[in-house]
Amino acid sequence: MQIARRTFLKLSGGAAVTLATPGALVASGALPEKPIIDVHMHAYPAATLFEHPIVNPISGLKSPIASGADHMAACIAEMKRCGIVKGIVSGGDGDRLKAAIAWHDRDPDRFLIGAGLRGSDEIPLPPVDVLRALHAKGELQVLGELTPQYAGLSLSDPKYEPYLALAEELDIPVSLHTGTMPSATTFDPCCTSARARFGNPGLVEEALNRHPKLRLNLMHAGWPYLEDTMAILQLYPNVYADTGALAWLSPRLHFHHYLETLVEAGFGDRIMFGSDQMFWPDGIGLAVEGIQSAAFLTEDQRRDIFYNNAVRFFKLAP
Repeated sequence: MQIARRTFLKLSGGAAVTLATPGALVASGALPEKPIIDVHMHAYPAATLFEHPIVNPISGLKSPIASGADHMAACIAEMKRCGIVKGIVSGGDGDRLKAAIAWHDRDPDRFLIGAGLRGSDEIPLPPVDVLRALHAKGELQVLGELTPQYAGLSLSDPKYEPYLALAEELDIPVSLHTGTMPSATTFDPCCTSARARFGNPGLVEEALNRHPKLRLNLMHAGWPYLEDTMAILQLYPNVYADTGALAWLSPRLHFHHYLETLVEAGFGDRIMFGSDQMFWPDGIGLAVEGIQSAAFLTEDQRRDIFYNNAVRFFKLAP
């Protein structure tokens, strides 16, 4: 997501994303007592300067962060407050991989490094050998967030073949942006080729068949393509999904309906918690609240989403 588009949520209409009880988790102190893994986080280069104020469109809170370095410190503090013991982080703007590596270097036990890859003219794909070397050095554990949709492509496009082959060869999990995008994305100079249809999880099927051992995470759980998401999850047991921004930017009732449908369909053991906090550290707590407040979840199901499923998918030590 580009820095120039940080106002997209305000432009998209506040009524569409209003929570019934904004900030309730913060106010009540009802934090989970057991550890959480956040599989969907974003970093920005330390030198990145942010405009003021960066207002969270859901909580209304003004963030005091002034730079990428401040953002990292604030996110780590919020993770600790919420009991998040591990995060999968990929870069946002600028040197995307360097930003993620910096988070890992700050707290190696807390972060896994993701390579944010796109494949557009503005953000070209790095050489495969560079990624292979980084993985060998322990500076790359995840391919993702991959955002071919922003380049007007699907993951099944031949452009991504060498990267999927590398992931399958080295058993590197892949996290793919699915679903839709912020309002007016296609009119931003960064993403004029972006199209909604390329976010449909059904379009990954050819890539999955060419790479049957690939571990794939469908970020944002494919929203709003619910039926296609379930079809892919049903057919491909190596595919999981994360909640992403859906957990806190969508109307709460709508998110819960989407999540409940996936759980009722039998996929509760393949849904992972992800905050997709972007510029807003307090988005982490709001996303946690989105799962905590889902009354239809059993405690075991909530534990699976918050922790167990991610341990299994990313092959982490509990």
